[in-house]
Amino acid sequence: MPQIRSPAPRSPRLLAWITFAFLIFGTAQSSAAVGELANAAAWRLGDQLSLAALLYAQGDQGDKVDRLLADMKPLAESMGIEIKAFPARPGNMSVAYGQILDYLVEGDGAAVGAALAAKYGGDAASLFEVSMKSNLLILLYQPGQDRGIGEVIKIRCEEIELPKDLWGQVVDAIDRKAPQGDVKDAIFKMHDDVADYLLKQAE
Repeated sequence: MPQIRSPAPRSPRLLAWITFAFLIFGTAQSSAAVGELANAAAWRLGDQLSLAALLYAQGDQGDKVDRLLADMKPLAESMGIEIKAFPARPGNMSVAYGQILDYLVEGDGAAVGAALAAKYGGDAASLFEVSMKSNLLILLYQPGQDRGIGEVIKIRCEEIELPKDLWGQVVDAIDRKAPQGDVKDAIFKMHDDVADYLLKQAE
């Protein structure tokens, strides 16, 4: 089971994310404006939550996990979204990864997507799902085996009409059975590119 190293630096716009969360969510805004902001925030939540979860499962990454969770806490609270605690971590790393995958895909982490859908609509839920599941490729991807995540990315992004140049590189890398490092680089680039695009849409 590969270890999850420290994540690549994300787009240096965290303060903007937190600021618009506090200043705009919960104030009188048009439904369209709130929807655009919710989409951007949902992407951020999926990214931070999945990275924190994978690092938590790896173990000995408490500072990084705490920082990721602290970064997303004000955003989640401002949206009225509850992020439940990760399950108690067992000593066996393989078991820990299995538990955290269950948390993200079927358990309390997946419930975040359902809450986003109920409060902010299907686009926000789809963006959360793509952001979260694409990070799982860091752990799960092997050339020729992506556990169906590439197809999920393609279907969800096409459904919400997210420009292909933002996510196509990841799907193309999976389809051509690229090395793990190439797919990981494509994932990190996609996360930054989509975050920038969604934030611009919300401005």
